[in-house]
Amino acid sequence: MTHKILIILIVLLIVLTGAWFGLRFLIGGEEPVVCTMDAKLCPDGSYVGRVAPNCEFAPCPGDTPEWLAIKQAINNCEVESVWQTHARTVGAKLKNGEELAAVEPELDDIIDLAIVAGEKCGEILMGTE
Repeated sequence: MTHKILIILIVLLIVLTGAWFGLRFLIGGEEPVVCTMDAKLCPDGSYVGRVAPNCEFAPCPGDTPEWLAIKQAINNCEVESVWQTHARTVGAKLKNGEELAAVEPELDDIIDLAIVAGEKCGEILMGTE
């Protein structure tokens, strides 16, 4: 009789443990994110990979938030004019009057972006020293 009770308790313990792990997965468990093993070549010659949770490429060295904001504004056709110095300090005047400033990773990066964006956005005024 005690063997039957012991077996019933062990089975019950196994069932309850399985139910607890199952509920934990269904209620609050997030599935792990797996990104492809792509690599992006950065202007400085280094490579970056994709990172969770959105599997977007990690920023390249030199991609500061300020520089990324200017790149995004240029690509979104929000920029009226851009300028740069030999020290790689750059600026962008947006069509809404706002001005952005940053340091570009490589000299003329902002000019190259403005030329490419000009094909879809129209002419972007450019100034350099």
